[in-house]
Amino acid sequence: MNEISRTVSTALQSMRQREQASRLAGKISETAQEMTTGMKARPYDALGHRSSDAIAIRMQIVRNDGFLTSNSLLERRFESVEIALSGIREAGQDVLNQLLVTGSSAGFSSDHLAQSARAAIDFIVGHSAVSDSSGFVMSGTRSDARPLQSWDVPNAETGLAPAQILDNVLGGTIGGLADAYARIDALKRVFDDADTSNPDYNFDASFYNGSPALDAAGGPNPLVKFRISENETLTQPAQANDPAMRDLLRGLAMISSVDVNQITDLEARDAWMGEARSALSKGLGGLANLETTMGIRRAQLADTIKSQESRSAFLDTERLALEGVDQYDAASRLTLLQTQLESSYAVTARLSRMSFLNYL
Repeated sequence: MNEISRTVSTALQSMRQREQASRLAGKISETAQEMTTGMKARPYDALGHRSSDAIAIRMQIVRNDGFLTSNSLLERRFESVEIALSGIREAGQDVLNQLLVTGSSAGFSSDHLAQSARAAIDFIVGHSAVSDSSGFVMSGTRSDARPLQSWDVPNAETGLAPAQILDNVLGGTIGGLADAYARIDALKRVFDDADTSNPDYNFDASFYNGSPALDAAGGPNPLVKFRISENETLTQPAQANDPAMRDLLRGLAMISSVDVNQITDLEARDAWMGEARSALSKGLGGLANLETTMGIRRAQLADTIKSQESRSAFLDTERLALEGVDQYDAASRLTLLQTQLESSYAVTARLSRMSFLNYL
């Protein structure tokens, strides 16, 4: 009876062999993964109390990789803004060059210059609508809105097109010098948002669709800000309602909206064209400063990206030191486990073929 109780049944022994084979197969899978990746398959179990260090490093890697991804997109955004500003500045410079060549009096080709100015306006409106995955990049915080209103299309909120406002402000032939200065001042109020008597006749209301220059309390609206590292942020200074853009568009509007040849008073004509040249020059200077600032921002961002790439390499090294395995050792363990599994399969097969009938 005691001999019988010490005897393990063939079925139970076979079941245990299958369980052993299953465990070996699992270890083989994990070891094969380690041999392929060079990293521990179950790092937290293997590291024990040092698993907290591995978790901390992984969290730093995730944060750093997140900054690298977002900063790469931001770098392309800044580059696209620089390209847009450069194109806008060149379009304005072409008109200013024509204006300087033709002069302000005798032989002035107003039709050709007006057409060039209007073409430049349309170019600026289209070129300022540069966008990326986040929306229109020159609309401030209202990235869903196209920054500049098309010149002949009524604004959805005010119902006024920019060309219509200019016709109302500048309509009729300019008389003497006093009339020229009065209309210049009226146009400045429109582009500076200073026309309190008719708020719709303001740049931010009818010419521009992005976030306005001033908030509801009358203070300056903040620029779009980006966090590029855990302790560093960058702002994008260029928006389509920047003073430089306003001055450039005002100068172009003065040329495209008024037939200078109909200004018979030479002093008034000189004053008008002198103000147009001044507005264009001021706007182009401001755009050049914006381009420089964007270049500085992009260089600062590039330095941050370079630092984060170095940090990424360092963190990968630290993680490898904790979670890495010797791939040659893993290959040796894999061979040993395969041998054990083959032996287990052989024993299991032999047990499955055993039968009491073989001994009758």
